[in-house]
Amino acid sequence: MSSELREHAVLIIDDEPNVLNALRRTLRSEPYRLESTTDPLKALEIAKTFEPDLVLCDMRMPGLNGAEVFAALSRSNPKCTKILLTGYADMRSTIAAINQGQIDRYMTKPWNDDDLKQTLQQQLRLVALRNERDLLAQRLTAKVKDLNALNADLDQRVAARTQELYQTNLFLEQAFGELSAQFMNAVKVFSNLIEMSAPGMAGHHRRVADLARLLALELDLPDAEVRDIYIAGLLHDVGKAGLSEHVFQRALPELEPGLRAAMIKHPMRGQAALLPLPELNNAALYIRQHHERVDGQGFPDGLVGDEISRGARILAVAEDWDELQLGWLLSRKLNPPEAMEHLLSGAGKRYDTAVLAALPAALARLEDYPADHEELLDSQALVPGMVLSRDLYNRDGLMLICKGTVLNSKMTLHLQRQHAADGQALKVYCKRRLH
Repeated sequence: MSSELREHAVLIIDDEPNVLNALRRTLRSEPYRLESTTDPLKALEIAKTFEPDLVLCDMRMPGLNGAEVFAALSRSNPKCTKILLTGYADMRSTIAAINQGQIDRYMTKPWNDDDLKQTLQQQLRLVALRNERDLLAQRLTAKVKDLNALNADLDQRVAARTQELYQTNLFLEQAFGELSAQFMNAVKVFSNLIEMSAPGMAGHHRRVADLARLLALELDLPDAEVRDIYIAGLLHDVGKAGLSEHVFQRALPELEPGLRAAMIKHPMRGQAALLPLPELNNAALYIRQHHERVDGQGFPDGLVGDEISRGARILAVAEDWDELQLGWLLSRKLNPPEAMEHLLSGAGKRYDTAVLAALPAALARLEDYPADHEELLDSQALVPGMVLSRDLYNRDGLMLICKGTVLNSKMTLHLQRQHAADGQALKVYCKRRLH
């Protein structure tokens, strides 16, 4: 007999003592814990503490019949398996027992001992399998509960870590932004120091950088490249450090051979000065190449066309636009239309035609930029006492207020009402106030 049956409890119920004793004798050699009774009501009491795995019950008994006993056991001991003993004449009662008592098997009287033993073994194996299934289900439920708890804890940890990373990223972004701002301020300070060595250059590097940046934007270049071009504009003359001021303000062919040779070397000296800083390597390359010509007649390397970096081709146009109007490239200063005509005459020779095509739009955007001495304000931000630094025009091109006018409360109110009526803000340039 297999070991899985040795712990099973069997309860036998029959109102005839002889039948009960015969059943006990038949099952005496089996490895069960046996309990028996002739009283069906007492059997229900025994079942509460004995907790039988199998109940073998007669159908016809006084007080309660087998169907009623099994119906009660289905409520009090739902896990036990139920076998009904019935006579051939009790088929109607057997059907009632099946329906009411939810029996698992029935056997007829008289029984065959071997069949009885085999039937009990089969049913008890089913009980063992059900118990094992229930135990596994309980363990699985516990594991699922533990897994849900672990998942909840993991979710909390992930959420906490995500929040921590978010805060860290915010801190790093803020720190990076501050470092970038400090770096750019350092570049501007360095550019100012270059101009301080030659007062005639004041504002030149900023103007070249602003125009070069706008040209890069018009050509839809990536942000990083726009930034490097702007930096190159601020520092494009760093290689001229140590040269006398009057050298900067004379056209290259007018210089003595020694000074001309020094000037030709300044792009290389500028690149060399910036190479120790990896962040400025691209800007340094633009500085080295900004005197190259697309026809190959430039210096210092005689590059041709696309061999010249895009940033250097942009820087060449921006620098020459400013220097033509300062009188540094030709024997006289050119006005803006003359400077534009001169640049266009060099298309495909000195200058990149695509960069020149973007120049008018870039200059239009540059006109909107406030100068150092002024600030650009929305009409809603105007207050009495402000001084216009430029003539103010409406959107139809009619002048509203002339340059130098001190705004009073009536003027500011009128401009604000016009803004509200038109739904379009006016660009008002005022002299920068001291705070």
